[in-house]
Amino acid sequence: MTNIALNPQDLEITLDNFKGQTHLDISLKVQEDLIFAVDIYSFQPQDHPDNHLGWWQYKLKNGEHKLRIYLDLNSVVKDSISLSEDGKKIQSHNHWINPDYDLVPLMECKLVFWDETPEIMQLKRILLKVDNKNVLDSFYDRQFEKDAYSPEHPFLDLLHHFKLKILKKLFKRHFQGNVLDVGCGLSLFTAYDQKWNFSIYAGDCVHALMKARKNERPDISWLVFDASHLPFKSNIFDSLFAGEIVEHLPEPESGVKEWNRVLKKGGTLVVTTPNRQRRVNRLNQQDWPISPDHLREFSYTELNDSLLPGGGFKVLKRKGIYLELWAKSNKWWMEDYLQREGNTKKNAWIMNLLFRLGYLFPKNSLVLISLAKKL
Repeated sequence: MTNIALNPQDLEITLDNFKGQTHLDISLKVQEDLIFAVDIYSFQPQDHPDNHLGWWQYKLKNGEHKLRIYLDLNSVVKDSISLSEDGKKIQSHNHWINPDYDLVPLMECKLVFWDETPEIMQLKRILLKVDNKNVLDSFYDRQFEKDAYSPEHPFLDLLHHFKLKILKKLFKRHFQGNVLDVGCGLSLFTAYDQKWNFSIYAGDCVHALMKARKNERPDISWLVFDASHLPFKSNIFDSLFAGEIVEHLPEPESGVKEWNRVLKKGGTLVVTTPNRQRRVNRLNQQDWPISPDHLREFSYTELNDSLLPGGGFKVLKRKGIYLELWAKSNKWWMEDYLQREGNTKKNAWIMNLLFRLGYLFPKNSLVLISLAKKL
């Protein structure tokens, strides 16, 4: 019979200069030999070996353990991860590292006990964040090269469809004059088969992408800039669109204030962002991001009652898309079935229903859309 208690002090660690640490309480009452491992992958995807930073294995005796885990990812070496107890370092009896691993904004650190089968006996996960600008820029350059902006699955196609439907109404009713699209990617404005009655200025930090889009869509002014440090004078834009960008910013509060700065008084802001407190996260009681580059996601309340008002905006409309109603356990945590193995064409009718249910329950929805004006 196996009795294991595994309790990390932190479920999320932001690495400062690529370094971090946390405490770990372990209680072992076992009748068999178990292996404890620290295993680190990129948040998504988790393909071995390309997206695998490394693993470290340790042998722990029965009893109570209060461990400290140290992380130093300035380089991927044997000592990138180290454990200590009562000030004494615990030597790993086995390890594997990937010296060619490229750091990414988010990584998943799994703390695992398994037996000789091997069968996992206990598992906890910690989210590692790296908000270094060079890491972020390198990540986005690689994403652009992979053409990661094109949805490949039915769920993403439907999400895109419902988002475009809501945004089209907001753009037509509330946008005018000069419109700024920050962190634009391909720019959602180009996803519609119509001409807009306003001028669009779209910018992103990926130079190659902006250069390509300038040739493809010369009707839009394409620029290279950081979404939280805009190269414009104050009070010059009538409207601003921030689509799925605030969650990427190392300092989102400063970014929202910067958007406010370039808008004219009474100017309109539309923000879309994932919901930190979507239903599956509530069930897991853990703030697990949707994508590997989301440094900080916001809840419905945090976005509309704190972040936007704190940046000088009054929220006028609040929307939600998709309710993760079909939640299934993978033994260790809950997942949305329709975004995993159930992401198939035959389930499209259920997805359509749940996308609409997000309208009725925005606080629990997957995606948030807010319309606000500058005070």
